[in-house]
Amino acid sequence: MNRIMRFPQIHTHFTVKPGHLCYGELHNIWQGASAELSHGLTAVQPKIAGTVMTHKLDYNVSAQNGTWNAFRLIDTTECRLAGWFVAHEEVDVLQEIDKILRVSGSPYEEDSGSQYNDEKTMEEGILVINRYDWGLYDKRALDIVAEAEFNPATFTIRINAGLVDYAEAKAEVIFWKDVPEDSRDEEQRPHGLWLDVPDNEYSFGRFGFDDQQSAARSFLFFGIQTVFTQTVIAGMQ
Repeated sequence: MNRIMRFPQIHTHFTVKPGHLCYGELHNIWQGASAELSHGLTAVQPKIAGTVMTHKLDYNVSAQNGTWNAFRLIDTTECRLAGWFVAHEEVDVLQEIDKILRVSGSPYEEDSGSQYNDEKTMEEGILVINRYDWGLYDKRALDIVAEAEFNPATFTIRINAGLVDYAEAKAEVIFWKDVPEDSRDEEQRPHGLWLDVPDNEYSFGRFGFDDQQSAARSFLFFGIQTVFTQTVIAGMQ
């Protein structure tokens, strides 16, 4: 009997050249391209802001140069897009995503590890980004890169974020600004990609770093409706 071999299916890819990435919504990316560059994984302490815990981030990370591949995460019960996993081409995709979920997965699932950046995430080389850490919760550069005004007639529930080569970050923001939010993921770009997940809320991100914690090598993007116990990487169904 022939055994069926299944492999993660690459959806798209982009290239990192200067050793850094910017991430988040458009104004976050602009802020990341304007801020001082980070070098390796540095300790980020959670702080109380009102009634929630937040991390102060500058939206750029050191990253491995080369090709980064993007993989769609599929909810097996509803056959819908549930999130994204992006990784350097030399990363073992299954091993890497398992590690991230073990160390700091979804805060809405049991046995998901740390909910915030702490000694454990630092030791394992994971940078935790929670819902209150980015997007409109941080308004830096929002006056420079303002999205279109809210229109209830066209509003849809979704989460999204960009992941962009640092050297091209501001140029990509200018390009994406003129593309409707729900269509940006259709525009394949050589130096970045737009991660969009319809019918999901509250954006979360997790960067995985190399063993020396000198550069990011992967990124997990998900929301409150992402249930990892019923989610697989496209191509592995």
